[in-house]
Amino acid sequence: MCTHMYTTFVDLSKQFDTVNRSGLYKIMQKFELPEHFTRTVCQLYDGMIVLVTDDGMVPEAFAVTNGVKQGCVLSPTLLSLMFSAMLTDAYRDGRPGIPINYRTDGHLFKIRLMQAPTRVFTTTVHDMLFADNCTLNTTT
Repeated sequence: MCTHMYTTFVDLSKQFDTVNRSGLYKIMQKFELPEHFTRTVCQLYDGMIVLVTDDGMVPEAFAVTNGVKQGCVLSPTLLSLMFSAMLTDAYRDGRPGIPINYRTDGHLFKIRLMQAPTRVFTTTVHDMLFADNCTLNTTT
């Protein structure tokens, strides 16, 4: 039986500016992140004001109410958390992905042992997130 694998690569770099913060806070609570951590992230973003200068001209400052800070070491993790929640919701009914067989006894690369019925575990990889990149995987 022939199985085809399909992978879609997604660049999420523009997503940093579009994260809904109230939705992010709810997702952090849904994933049961520590309350102190969630409050700290809220304090980091709530009341954020930006001032952009143009050729020495200083216009009026304005509030930024959505997005996460680009360049912040925490932002890729927050974006991945948000995107994981969206994918979990999208895959609720059917979970396409790539089945992966693995062993935990140190004999990972012995193909003969991977075909044995004992001590072989299977998991399904649906998506992979890294910084501002994502892959969505499925098979036929």
